[in-house]
Amino acid sequence: SEVQALGVHARSLIVVYDRIGIFSAPRAWWMFRAMGHAQVAVLDGGLPAWQAAAQPLEPETAYAGPRGDFVARLQPGLFCDADKVAAELSSGRRPVVDARSAARFAGLEPEPRAGLRAGHMPGALNLPFGQLQQGGKMKPAAELQAEFARVLGEQQAPIFSCGSGVTACILALGAELAGYRELTVYDGSWSEWGGDPARPVVQASA
Repeated sequence: SEVQALGVHARSLIVVYDRIGIFSAPRAWWMFRAMGHAQVAVLDGGLPAWQAAAQPLEPETAYAGPRGDFVARLQPGLFCDADKVAAELSSGRRPVVDARSAARFAGLEPEPRAGLRAGHMPGALNLPFGQLQQGGKMKPAAELQAEFARVLGEQQAPIFSCGSGVTACILALGAELAGYRELTVYDGSWSEWGGDPARPVVQASA
């Protein structure tokens, strides 16, 4: 596999990071978790924080060492599809939290991807991913707990969505740091739901 070609072993500790702070690294973290690899972490603050701490850098080169023995073992429940989201929204058993901006969630700004309707899923909650960060890093656990409690109240086992399944993983990372468990990411997110005319959409002006 591609992961084995990078020299990753079943025992490897993987640290993922972004060039711009924390944006797409949580998606890689969540993917490894979904593939059954528990020894994976996100570098808080990414490359900018590493550089600010005067840590060493080296030129990017292609890995040419021995293959690893990593084997992906899909873990159930970490990802879900649109039918699962619709069922949970209908039943109210699990909250669905959208990581997009408040304006996009409300349908007051157009979606950046062509062909997508504006708005959100009926019954979904909104927690823009930027509210979990400060200075390019994740907020402390107590502040993360307060952010989630403000949106979720006493609800547990949230499902996270966003525009394309990337920033939803920032919410998943924040929720884990805040002590939540049974976390799920809706992989299709708004790119799928907003592009499917059969799925209901709510707008602030409706």
